[in-house]
Amino acid sequence: MVEIIDTHAHLWSDDYLKRLEDLGAQGVAIAKGMGAGSSPEELEKRFTMMDQAGVDVQVLSATPQSPQFGNPEEALSSAQLINDHYKDLIHAYPQRFKAYGAVPLPYVDEAIKEGRRVVEDLGFLGIAVNTVYETGQSIADQAFLPFFEAMDALKAVIYIHPTGMGALSSLVQDYEQTWVVGAPIEDLLATLHLLRANYAQRFPHLKFHIAHLGGGISFQMQRILDNYEDWDSFDHNPLKTLQEHFWFDTANFLEASLLHSHQILGKHRLLAGSDFPYFQDEKYSRAISYIQKADLSEQDKRLILSQNALELYQNRWWGLCFIFE
Repeated sequence: MVEIIDTHAHLWSDDYLKRLEDLGAQGVAIAKGMGAGSSPEELEKRFTMMDQAGVDVQVLSATPQSPQFGNPEEALSSAQLINDHYKDLIHAYPQRFKAYGAVPLPYVDEAIKEGRRVVEDLGFLGIAVNTVYETGQSIADQAFLPFFEAMDALKAVIYIHPTGMGALSSLVQDYEQTWVVGAPIEDLLATLHLLRANYAQRFPHLKFHIAHLGGGISFQMQRILDNYEDWDSFDHNPLKTLQEHFWFDTANFLEASLLHSHQILGKHRLLAGSDFPYFQDEKYSRAISYIQKADLSEQDKRLILSQNALELYQNRWWGLCFIFE
């Protein structure tokens, strides 16, 4: 039986990162030399950390190093490269890895093509996308609606992760706050963009997984609800929408934040997440232990550590094993 699922972990092969750089990507350097590759030595260290933390399975994603660079054909080829690599890793380590596939947004036609392959042919758990793109487009940009329509037809899970662009704000970037607070700000803004544009209502079969406790969206909930009730900032009750269509991983690591999100968003909305490789060794274990030590019932801890993830992924969780038989 699966006991602990880490829904927020990253892995990049060296050839994938080199390809992104060759196509003009900026910010790839942060992903290098972190032990986040797939060499035997790196995987052994990763598995040791997972064992020390009690993690059974990691859900891999390429974000924020998404395949958005070059022309449409080049971006599609990059997405295929990392997705095929994940396929091979899952085949080799089926008890250790699942994955969110990468798609070459902002190229919509190519993203639809690869999204369908990821979900229908590779059997991945869902699709990982960035909060914002090099083009300056939010993930909720109207130009991406055909992509979401196609993914809705597949009943896909959409995982949304910060890009590390400081929400395109000089107030973040110029003061070296891109990763300090820029990442959760992107989480929060992307979630609000989706709520404002009624994505849950337009695409009722989609399920959204937002990183880092949604950038602390629970802390702002009364303000968000007041703007809904008094200023018509949203067409639908935002809290109800979040509680029915959104999940949030716990890569935050502060018990008070976890408890607040648990109280406001609900016990069924939270998923364990580590943000590996950005946190390793003792801090990787902390991603799990802070949930285990939190002032929650044992039943609610089990929900966060595995049961909510299994409910989110449903039959897709078990389907991968049949693809490789």
